[in-house]
Amino acid sequence: MLKMIVSSFYNTIIDYEEAIPTSTVLEIDRIRNKGISFSVCTNRTYQEILDYNHDFPFIDYIVSLNGSYVYDVNKEKCLFKKKISLTNINKINKLFEGYSINYYTENAIYQELVDEDIYKIEIEITSREELTKLTKINLNYSVLELNNKMYLELVNNHVSMFSGIDQISLRNNISLNEILVIGGNESDIELISNIPNNYVVDNASKDLKKIARKKTTSNNNHGVEKVLKQV
Repeated sequence: MLKMIVSSFYNTIIDYEEAIPTSTVLEIDRIRNKGISFSVCTNRTYQEILDYNHDFPFIDYIVSLNGSYVYDVNKEKCLFKKKISLTNINKINKLFEGYSINYYTENAIYQELVDEDIYKIEIEITSREELTKLTKINLNYSVLELNNKMYLELVNNHVSMFSGIDQISLRNNISLNEILVIGGNESDIELISNIPNNYVVDNASKDLKKIARKKTTSNNNHGVEKVLKQV
């Protein structure tokens, strides 16, 4: 029996207009009325997701910043957070000097290091060959391709989208077999690898498609909604 459904947010449940179709929200409402919680995973801040949740609440948990910050929407509190050490931040700044870098606190984005509580670092790169720089740094990373640009996303080595969902499932006594996950980004790889009941949208990254068990239509064709209708 399902107890939780997890969906990646951008590139998965959000369509080309950066909106969630009303029909999809109604399907989420239906499954929540059956006692199934709905969680989203995102590489952005939790507050950005709460803005979508404002008029018609439909989210129970948010795993934000690639697993670095987990937020309980109903109780309005943080369940877990893990920042990047200042030592690793300084190493990144040295290795990627001259690159365009964004620093994420729990709820803000800076282009300069103005706060030591950094949960994610995002660097614009031109090639995956630049990932070789990371051999000297013990951080978890993924690559995001968006609008013909490539971004390297770095978080603490002990966090991921999966670890964020694991934090939620442990608190609610939910087993992995009682979770359904729908992914769409490279940062969802560990999530898809560890949760057997999984789908990916048709526009998902190639690496994600290789390991997924099932596929649904793209985010622009109500892919998440079609999965929910089967529940």
